Amino acid sequence: MRICFHGTADEISLVAGRPLLVLLTARDLPRMRVFELHHARVHAHPHLERYRFCALMTETTDEGRTA
Repeated sequence: MRICFHGTADEISLVAGRPLLVLLTARDLPRMRVFELHHARVHAHPHLERYRFCALMTETTDEGRTA
């Protein structure tokens, strides 16, 4: 699955430097899901101070192995 975040340099730096991403889910699903990020890239808008962070992500189990 591919995921993208848009934001300022400070906002993107909070996400871009992490190998794992934890997402909270809706109430009918497991409370948290952990994803490993692969092939991460940051793209800068040429005229604005806005950035886009995109990566492929795969869900991992508690043991850190890909699900």
